[in-house]
Order: sequence, then C-alpha cells, then structure tokens
Amino acid sequence: MAYNEMNSRNLPHKTDVRWFHSETVTDETSDPLILPSLGRDVAVAVTPGTAATVQYSLSSYSDVINGTATWHDWPAGEVAGISVDGIAGAASALRLVSTGASSWEVSV
Repeated sequence: MAYNEMNSRNLPHKTDVRWFHSETVTDETSDPLILPSLGRDVAVAVTPGTAATVQYSLSSYSDVINGTATWHDWPAGEVAGISVDGIAGAASALRLVSTGASSWEVSV
C-alpha cells in the first residue's frame, strides 16, 4: 500500500526539528501519513471542499503500511468549514477522507 511520510525541517542555527506535510485530496481517502514517533501532539488544519474528516490510527506502522490498521475519526468529526484540531502524539498515522477538493496541513 502507498503511504506518505512527513518532511523534517529546522531553522538555521536551531536544533528543534519540526515535521510538516500538506496535500490536497479530491473525492477520496488519502494515503496514510506516517507520523514520526516524537511524543509531541500533532496539529492538523483542514480546509474542506464539501466535507472532510481526518482519521488517526494507533495501529503499528506495519499494519498501516499493509492496509490492516484500525482508523478513528478525529475529535472534530466531519467538518464543512476550515477547522484546526490536535491529535495526541501517540497516534501512528493520519489520513484525510474528502468530499470535494480538501486541503490539509499537518505539523509535529
């Protein structure tokens, strides 16, 4: 199964590495986004097309990659307007379920 990984970035002369991902998904469920195991909460911003739901998994990385992970809706549920919420740092992966062209940004 296809999956995405976050990109790490840091500012010059800083040691705190941050992880980022952004993507637009149209009328489908995105490939899973593997989260780094940092113990920090994950911030997620969604701009839905018609509607969108972020889902998270606590399953192992191998279950996520093999398509056998269990998925749960984020605290905000399905949204029809711009939404920002967080996911506990214990989550292993995220995905976006989109109706219309929805964009999302993720930061750890």
